[in-house]
Amino acid sequence: MEERQPETPFGDMEAFHGAFAELYPRLVSYARRYGATFAEDIAQEAFVILMQREERVEHPTAFLYGTVRTLSLTERRPMKNQNLSLEAVTEPGLAGGADDQVLNQEVRERMRMLSPTFREALWLFVVEGLSIREIADILGIPEATVKTRIHRAKAQLKDQLNPSGGVHVLV
Repeated sequence: MEERQPETPFGDMEAFHGAFAELYPRLVSYARRYGATFAEDIAQEAFVILMQREERVEHPTAFLYGTVRTLSLTERRPMKNQNLSLEAVTEPGLAGGADDQVLNQEVRERMRMLSPTFREALWLFVVEGLSIREIADILGIPEATVKTRIHRAKAQLKDQLNPSGGVHVLV
């Protein structure tokens, strides 16, 4: 008789291991953007919480990001008056040539100037590659609000990168 593997929120155990390998480093990075001191522990705890749920989660990736966000904010509560910062548009070391690094640095600096609500929605959409629905689940807001925030963030970046109104290659 064939031994049946336990079902996970991502399917079988092989699918779970693949999802963990892909999402864990991204979740650690996401926790760090909130200033979490123990980002690795928070990312692991999010997976534990997901696996221990009795009810099935419709969007496990969104659930993980939302859990990491909540745990990170809870961890930094005593430091809540400090500004949150998205450190980079790309992870250090992944940029291409010197021109790409200069452009990435410019975009990073301009992203820091966006309001935290616009910056977070844009980051989750562009860098993390999450869907509108997943971002809405993470942030606990309607999908239409996510679309609006992303649109406004892009418009503000475009204005910042091209005050003269020209077309910028990154926006």
